[in-house]
Amino acid sequence: MTPDNAIAILDRALARNGQTVSLRRGNSAAGEQVMQAFVRGVTADEVVGTITQSHKKVTISPSGLQGADLPAVGARVVVDGVPRAIEIAPEVIRMNDVVVRINILVKG
Repeated sequence: MTPDNAIAILDRALARNGQTVSLRRGNSAAGEQVMQAFVRGVTADEVVGTITQSHKKVTISPSGLQGADLPAVGARVVVDGVPRAIEIAPEVIRMNDVVVRINILVKG
């Protein structure tokens, strides 16, 4: 599988089953990017340290970023109208040094 194939598979899955979220680079809606994502709650075995049941796992495609920088700590993901803070560096999945998926843990 090539990176392009992996991204295309994720994009199709998000188009079929994802939900609309917005990525904000800070507290403001200025420059907000709207995209499809998979949003799931954390499981009981993932609730450790500062991670609580209110955290959500958000998976996005690099296609949704439309050439913008990768999300980082301090940004927000708006899920169901609620801005949720990115407090832990997102997990960036790469194939052959190409970003194919971004997994984000958000609080709120």
